[in-house]
Formats: sequence, C-alpha cells, structure tokens
Amino acid sequence: MNFFSSNLKQLTDKYSQKYVAAKTGFSQSSINNYISKTSEPSIQFLIALKQAFGISVDDFLFKEYQEEVVDNKNVYVGNYLIYYYNNASYKGEIHSNIKNTLSYGVVSIVPESETSSNVVVYALMLKERSDAVKLLKKVNTLSNADLLIMYKDNINSYVGEIHTNPYNIFISLENKNKDDEAFLILNNPQLKNEYLGGLGTINSVSRGREHNPCVQYVILSRKLIDKPDGELYNILSLDCVDIDFDTQVNDLVPLFKRLYMENNELSNVLNDEQKASIIENKLKYLFNEIIDANMFRIGKISNHDDDTVYRLLKEGIDV
Repeated sequence: MNFFSSNLKQLTDKYSQKYVAAKTGFSQSSINNYISKTSEPSIQFLIALKQAFGISVDDFLFKEYQEEVVDNKNVYVGNYLIYYYNNASYKGEIHSNIKNTLSYGVVSIVPESETSSNVVVYALMLKERSDAVKLLKKVNTLSNADLLIMYKDNINSYVGEIHTNPYNIFISLENKNKDDEAFLILNNPQLKNEYLGGLGTINSVSRGREHNPCVQYVILSRKLIDKPDGELYNILSLDCVDIDFDTQVNDLVPLFKRLYMENNELSNVLNDEQKASIIENKLKYLFNEIIDANMFRIGKISNHDDDTVYRLLKEGIDV
C-alpha cells in the first residue's frame, strides 16, 4: 500500500503547504496535485523532502508517517569552523574580492557537565584560516573539562546558548569583555546523527572604526572545507542579482542612433561634447534605475544554497 498522499497531507497539515513548498522548492499547486493524486511525485521532490525534513523516502512511501522531533542537543555537540566576511569595512567595501575578505573562527558546543543534558556554546573569532584550523585541531584533542577551562581563560572568548525548534537552530553569543553580542540562525535538518553544520545568518556588530549593526551569511562546519577562498566568498554573498538589461538597452540604442547615426536637427545642432554629456546622463539614469530596482533588501537562504554547502561539508577534511 502506498501511503505517500496521506503522509504528505499529514506533513502539510502540520507545517502548511506554503512551508513545505518553500522548504522543497516545489510549488504549492504541485504539492496539492501530489496530495490529491492528480500527479505522481518526481524523484527530485522525494529527495527534496528527505533533505528538508530528514525523512526516509521508503518509509514515507510505504509506512504511515510519524515525525520524530529531535530535541537532543547532543547531536550538535562538537567543534566547528565558522566562515564569515570581514565586517570591518563599511558596508563591505573592499579593494579585492578575495584578499582579507574572509574571516574565520571556532565554535564549540559543549555539555555543561558530565551529568547535565544542557549544553553551552563557546567561540573564538580569528582573521586567518590557518589560525582557525590550528585552534580546531587543538580543541578536538581536549576533554570537555579542559575545553571549558581554555575558553573561560581567554578574554576574547564568546559564550552563549543554543536553542532549537523543528525548523531552526538559534545560537546566541556574548563577550562581556568586549561588550559584544552575536546571534546565529541556521536551518535544523532534524538529523538523528551528529550535526555537520550548515549555512546560516548572523546578526552582529561590525568591528571597524564604527561599531554598527550588520547581518551576513556564515558557514558552520565540523570539517575544513578544502576550497579556495574565492568559492567560499561567492557562497557567502548575500545576493546574486540576475539583471535583465533589455529595457535599458532598448532605451539607450534609439538615443545613440539619433545622436550619432541619423541626420536630424538634434544631431546637427549639438557638438560632440554635448552629445557625450547626453549619453552620460542617460547612462547615469539607467544605472541608478537598475541599482534601485535590484538593491539588496532581504537575504534568504534557499534550498539550493543549503544543498551547495551541505555537499562541501560532506566533502570536507577532518581536522
């Protein structure tokens, strides 16, 4: 017996069709067709369900679905590298897309004690990848007790808590010596085994001349992602705008023809400097229009982003 339609209905009743659509990248109409048995689910949809909700495809197809909510924080216990942009520059202004752009750190999620089910989060933020890798190697060799002592003795350490719900992981960090705080949010893949890491967002205060609030993407990873900084730089970009220039080109080409290619009153009266000034003003107007229309307003981590980072995490190097 195939339980897929009824299981999918149960899942959408719990989370809503809109949420399941957003998590899988499929439209609500497609999901509704799967529930009503109007169409059969694709392999891609089943894989997306597995990645978004941590389900077994076989069980979802042939057994009555019962969601297991993972609330055991032990799956997150461990040491992680954190990759993020150097936020000292005003609004991310830099001279090179690569050099001195990325910063690194180590985040440790540690049991409060041998008998406690609660965990505490510590972090140290660094500038160089080599320093972060060296620190990760060190903390991976320490016992939980020694790990706590190391972080507590370092005035640059951040300390905080981790909270989860079925959808997200929330990590708060604070450094009282620096009077600084940060707040991370990552997707919760509902894994039964250890958490490998993922792509998330962090709200923090910039470390430049002016200490201003900022938000950016971060990668949290148990392993070293053995990729050039340039690839990580692109993944951590808040937005990649696909701009359609057709409208602007259609506005600019007729003006260029009138000024330089046609014999008319306008082209005959104006000199080359005046024509160039008209073209320059038109370009400025079109550029400002493009920038305003595509200006970054919201950054949302998509399933595609998640898949890209998760592939890198699985291919990473143990440190």
